[in-house]
Amino acid sequence: MLPRWELSFYLLASLGFHFYSFYEVYKTSREHEEQLDQEFDLAMGTLFGGLKKDRTDFEWSFWMEWGKQRLVWLLLGHLAVSQMANQIARKMQQREHCPLRVSLAVLARGLGRLLCCWCLAELMVHLMYMHAIYGSAPLLSAVSCWTLGGLALAQVLFFYVKYLVLFGVPALLMRLDGLTPPPLPRCVSTMFSFTGMWRYFDVGLHDFLIRYVYIPVGGSQHGLLGTLVSTAMTFAFVSYWHGGYDYLWCWAALNWLGVTVENGVRRLAETPCVQDSLVQLLSPRARRRVHAALASCSTSMLILSNLVFLGGNHVGRIYWNRIFVQGWPWVTLSVLGFLYCYSHVGIAWAETYSVN
Repeated sequence: MLPRWELSFYLLASLGFHFYSFYEVYKTSREHEEQLDQEFDLAMGTLFGGLKKDRTDFEWSFWMEWGKQRLVWLLLGHLAVSQMANQIARKMQQREHCPLRVSLAVLARGLGRLLCCWCLAELMVHLMYMHAIYGSAPLLSAVSCWTLGGLALAQVLFFYVKYLVLFGVPALLMRLDGLTPPPLPRCVSTMFSFTGMWRYFDVGLHDFLIRYVYIPVGGSQHGLLGTLVSTAMTFAFVSYWHGGYDYLWCWAALNWLGVTVENGVRRLAETPCVQDSLVQLLSPRARRRVHAALASCSTSMLILSNLVFLGGNHVGRIYWNRIFVQGWPWVTLSVLGFLYCYSHVGIAWAETYSVN
């Protein structure tokens, strides 16, 4: 819908914002390496030229140590057992089974993808000590705005790559058994709404929540108030499932509010009078730009809620104060401008994703 040059500009600008802000995080990590090492005991790295590693993310460190020792043997053992089970089932039911060479090809592709994602995640925690910096409130409060933005991007992108690995292992096991796993998470840099984040990051969790929580407590069958209550109960369940800590309730409340506002705006925009007015007053390209402008506001709150989830309430407060209170108007408007570019890329990606 947009001219190719305009969409290309948004894509290049988004990539430029990513890489420059990551460079700022890298510089800050190097400048404060000794301080962070004393406070968080950075690991001596054996990869990437001996750079130290930020091992503050317990989940990644635990599962990767486990995976180094057992993952390959687990996958090979599962492949052997799966082939024997398929042979027995074929003899009993006279059905076709997946040939060994096909299973080996699936295993090789899956392991290659997992290795690439693992290397990328390891590179990130060697070059950027984003978890350790988030653990140091004075340092986080003092870094530049570019570094602050880069830390936010690094945190959510590392979370994405980490779950490509953690979700990729069971997905590979399912493929070896001839099953179709849920889609892997969509890149968070292409997310521009709370609704899309919940629908496409963890598809299995989304389907589970809809089927076993949202619909049983009433869903959308009891009017607006019933929908609001059902959505609130669903997010309350998610918060309790993740541990029920104070920052998780705050995260759940922000997501409930975000999903509610987005659905309200969408329903308003779908009413005949509003649709007719938009068609009369705005061209399709202008409507796309308005959509991206609104999405940039939603994305800013989505990132803030995810930072609360990943770093706690104190991280959310620091970002709110630095970006939206102390940084008003120029820092705030600059961030929204960057997210405007991201939103255009995300909307175009979502259209391509839905077609494919």
